[in-house]
Amino acid sequence: MDAASFLRHFRRELDAFGACLAGGDLDAPIEHGDEVRTLAELAAHVGTANLFAAAAVTDWDGRPEPPDGTPPKVPEDRYELTRWVDGTGEVLLMALDIDPEAPAWGYYTPPTAGYWQRSRSVAMMLHRWDAERAIEGTGTGEAGRAEAGPLDPELACEGISEVFDVLAPRQIGRGKAWPPDVCIRLEATDTDDWWVFGPGEPVADIRGTAGDLLLLLRGRRTPADDVFHWTGDRNAALAVLKGPLT
Repeated sequence: MDAASFLRHFRRELDAFGACLAGGDLDAPIEHGDEVRTLAELAAHVGTANLFAAAAVTDWDGRPEPPDGTPPKVPEDRYELTRWVDGTGEVLLMALDIDPEAPAWGYYTPPTAGYWQRSRSVAMMLHRWDAERAIEGTGTGEAGRAEAGPLDPELACEGISEVFDVLAPRQIGRGKAWPPDVCIRLEATDTDDWWVFGPGEPVADIRGTAGDLLLLLRGRRTPADDVFHWTGDRNAALAVLKGPLT
């Protein structure tokens, strides 16, 4: 996926996230494992991350340290919060509208603008999904819905690649995850893309849509969900997926 495509995806997902803020319950809880935060807190996280990523591109001076990450002041009023999040997205879009090879600070090599173009687009899609899930069934405004909207398959594939290219190696490098002992293979049934992670030949295969596989890797689905088809040594695969990979 090229830079322009990433930015188009980001803008679309940002707009959908803003619709959730405009019409949803800002106190709706969003849970991932032991972490629980409200939709308003998620909005603060999204806006702060947007500004940080923009600074990583525009303010980086080549040092290994990241740019200043002082948390910004986040509005509490619904209208102002929605406008603020959208504004941080615009700042990021302007910062990222450059050559993907342009140097930038990053969590993992290569430290380029392209890292952030992909990473923030995938993150915005996941946060939009989180927000829609949080307000599902509330019937509050236009944002209320029975289920969260689907994940774009192509962008989901980019997100899966990010896990194996960047996030998992980072967790292993930080000592928060063990290097995998065996190899597992993931296959996206809707795009025919596939990924392997670990040494040697795959001992297990996991099949599902690209969106569902990304949600699994990013802690939004569980291996027991019936949207996945398993073959091979499932226990060995579960040990690899335990990670934490992200």
